[in-house]
Amino acid sequence: MKIACFLLAATLAAIPQCLAFSTNSVLPTRRHVSAPSSLQLKADEQYDGDDRHSPKCELSRRTALSTTFAIIATTTSSPLLHPIVSNAQESKGKVVVYGGSGYVGAHACSLLTQQGYAVTSISRSSPETQLARTKSILGTSLSNVDYISLDAGKASLDDLSASMKDATAVISCVGLSPGSQNQKDGNGLVNSRITQAAKAAGVPKIVYIGVSSTLANGPAKFLLGDYFAGKATAEKSVASEFGGKNSLIIKPAIIAGGPPGEIRPPGPPGVKAVDVTAVARAAVSGAVGDLIGVIDGNEAIEAL
Repeated sequence: MKIACFLLAATLAAIPQCLAFSTNSVLPTRRHVSAPSSLQLKADEQYDGDDRHSPKCELSRRTALSTTFAIIATTTSSPLLHPIVSNAQESKGKVVVYGGSGYVGAHACSLLTQQGYAVTSISRSSPETQLARTKSILGTSLSNVDYISLDAGKASLDDLSASMKDATAVISCVGLSPGSQNQKDGNGLVNSRITQAAKAAGVPKIVYIGVSSTLANGPAKFLLGDYFAGKATAEKSVASEFGGKNSLIIKPAIIAGGPPGEIRPPGPPGVKAVDVTAVARAAVSGAVGDLIGVIDGNEAIEAL
């Protein structure tokens, strides 16, 4: 037991000399990408925030304590020491996904939870409906996602900001389908309110799912002018509030498939649909800080 106590004291004495004793994970650097004009990405080699990492001192407080108690456990028969050791990992941060139970949103929520992020899904639907819809899309429930019912078109900006408190990023998959009633405000005004509230809440990054410039400037604009106008309003709001360095706008053309039971209009002839998981992966990359700027078109999305 004397040996065990000595090891504990020696370990604790050594910990303050390490720069990396914080339990927070070290944030990854942004990727350097050689991008065409339609894919405006920017990356740097700096860490976001105040997290520091010294290559000369890899020992964390948690690792040191766990190792020490493991040694103590082998030198004593006392059962009281075992519950102290914990392998639970802390969340990398909180990401709020508006429309998190929708087609793209559900896949984004799934990817984020797999990467260790705390995820909040916000929709007009009840938490129970969101949970069921997510299961119908993914084939499984996401029990570790926090589902909140909030109407982004009617809630106050204060309530919207409160829903994003302490979030490291916001992803907005909110929008009405082409041809829907009130499709202009349902895509434009609603997302502008989300963007303004995110800015007011101090959220550092935002990701928005827009629409391909090829579609918006093509013949479809004569039939779906309000839809494209709403999307354009939302994109301008993101650019205005967050700028290109703190936002990612993803502009797919046609997304393959759809939620079970939902009938979506066919895309223009000759336009290849992009897989929903590719769009979700891009959104998650923007939320975690790996991608910024504009990704315009299905080919650019699939090339990531």
